[in-house]
Amino acid sequence: MDNQIQTEIENYIIASRIRTNRRRLRDARTQFEKQLLLLYREDRKLREAWRSRGYVPLEPPVMIGYKRFFILRDDVARGRQADFYQQLLTKINTCDYSHRKDFKVKKRSHGRKKLVLREQHLLQPSLDQFMKLKLTDKEAACFEERLFFRKQSLVPEKRMVIKEPWRFVLRVRPNMITQRRMVAPELESQMQQLNNYVKRHYLDHKIWKLRNGGVYRWSGWSTKEKKKYQFKYYTLQQLLQDEWYDKI
Repeated sequence: MDNQIQTEIENYIIASRIRTNRRRLRDARTQFEKQLLLLYREDRKLREAWRSRGYVPLEPPVMIGYKRFFILRDDVARGRQADFYQQLLTKINTCDYSHRKDFKVKKRSHGRKKLVLREQHLLQPSLDQFMKLKLTDKEAACFEERLFFRKQSLVPEKRMVIKEPWRFVLRVRPNMITQRRMVAPELESQMQQLNNYVKRHYLDHKIWKLRNGGVYRWSGWSTKEKKKYQFKYYTLQQLLQDEWYDKI
């Protein structure tokens, strides 16, 4: 009798669309997650508007330090292939900035600090970056592959280096600032208010979990088999045969 009454109550609840306690909790959680996604979209919209704000001219222009870049050497600029090397230079040129005109930096040597000229090279792309430059066959023939060793890694890194760097020389020019970003105090205030709300209620982790389906994890872990399982498919007799009896 009690089971029949319970069944009738459940059927009545389903027919009348009365939400159960569990359904209310789930709907409240779903609504909360939708609000979090709306906050994320609003933050993205504000950041995009902040990055896309324009520039206004600066009168008068202001000099902030010096910049150094490569140009063609005089004899190369007067040669027949000046246009070819100028087009190549636009793809591999680099620019450096400093507050000193001589571009010297302090380095410690034998316990003392000395002024040393800071090195600057043309672009030395990796193999993947080299393919993205979209060089012609004639331009690609001006490069050669070299190995570079770094302190952080024991494996040498392959990079493409230009064969004839003597065709290019460095030139130093004042770094003149002729324009500045527009000021948007209302937009900056909205971004700060939204950021304060997210930080105050500790919503960063929840937004990340909704967007990526899990918590943040370091992606540098190795998927290789552990060393202690290297003899997983060998029996003890095979190991003794390889390591002991065969050597004797």
